[in-house]
Amino acid sequence: MISSLQEIQTLAESAGPVTTAIIAPEDHEFMLAIKDAGKRGFIEPVLIGCRAIIEKAAEKAAYDIDKNHIIEITDRQKIADTAMNMFSSGEVGMVSKGQISTSYVYRSIISKMKARREHTVISVQTFWDIRECDHLVLLTDTGTNISPGEKEKKAILDNALRVVKLLGCDYPEVLELVSDSAQLRDKRKHHPLDKTPVVKNSRGAFKPLKAQVLKKVLLGQHGEKSVNLNHLPHIILMPDLNTGNIIAKLDFFIQDIVRVSCSYTSMGPVLLPSRADVAEGIIREFIFGVALVGQHRRLKDA
Repeated sequence: MISSLQEIQTLAESAGPVTTAIIAPEDHEFMLAIKDAGKRGFIEPVLIGCRAIIEKAAEKAAYDIDKNHIIEITDRQKIADTAMNMFSSGEVGMVSKGQISTSYVYRSIISKMKARREHTVISVQTFWDIRECDHLVLLTDTGTNISPGEKEKKAILDNALRVVKLLGCDYPEVLELVSDSAQLRDKRKHHPLDKTPVVKNSRGAFKPLKAQVLKKVLLGQHGEKSVNLNHLPHIILMPDLNTGNIIAKLDFFIQDIVRVSCSYTSMGPVLLPSRADVAEGIIREFIFGVALVGQHRRLKDA
C-alpha cells in the first residue's frame, strides 16, 4: 500500500491535470489553493457559483480567472447539483466543495446514487500519514453517519475497501472501534462484519477495541498496550460520527500525523475541505483526489 502523502503527490504529478468542478469557491484561501494547484498542473478548475463573489475572492488572491470556465448560479442547491451532473456525465473527473454547506453536496450525491440505483450510504474517508507507520491509515466514517447500524457499517467498509484498493492494498487489515465495554463484549461474541472476508481474515491481529483506548495511545497516555503505532491497521472503522470526528482530528495534537480526507463515490472522489481550511490543506486534498483519479484510470485501462 502507498506509504506516504509524498508518494501520493508523485502519483498525482503523473495523473494530472484533472478537470475539477469547484462548488462555490468564495474565499481567498480557496482561490489561493486553486491558483497553486492549477499552476502546478494538478487541476483544471471549473468554478461554479455567484460570479461576483468568485471574482472578488480571486482578486483578493491575486488570481486571474479570465481563462477559467465559470458557471454562474446563485441557488446553493443548484450549484451542487450542477457539479454532480457534470461529475456523473464525465465532464469533470473530480468535485470539490468550496464555501457551501456540506448538506447541499450530500443531497446531490444521494440523488445521483439513487438515479444510478446504488446504495445511498455516503461516508468520509480520512487518511493519516504517520511517520512511524509504513502505510497510510484510513479512518472512516468521519463525516456523515451519526450512529450507523451494522448494515450501514458494511456499506462504510465497502467504500473504504474501494479506496484502499486504488492505493495498492487488496487485503487490508481492519480494526473496528467500539464506544463502550458492553459493545466490546458483544462484538467479541458475535461480529456481524465477520461475513466480510477482509474483516474475518484480519480479526486475529485486530480484535474490536474501545475507541478511548486508541485515543489514549495516540495522545501518548501510556499504560495502554493494545495498539502498536508501528503496526496500525490499514482501516479503522469508527463506531459513530462523534468518535470519528474526535479521533480524526487528533492530528492537531500529534506532530507526526498529516491528514487528508475525501468521500469516495462510484463516480470518483468528492473533496470536502472545511470552510476554515487554509490553502496548504486544500491543495493537499486536491493532490490526493488527483492521485485517486489517476489510479482509477490506470486500473480501468489495465
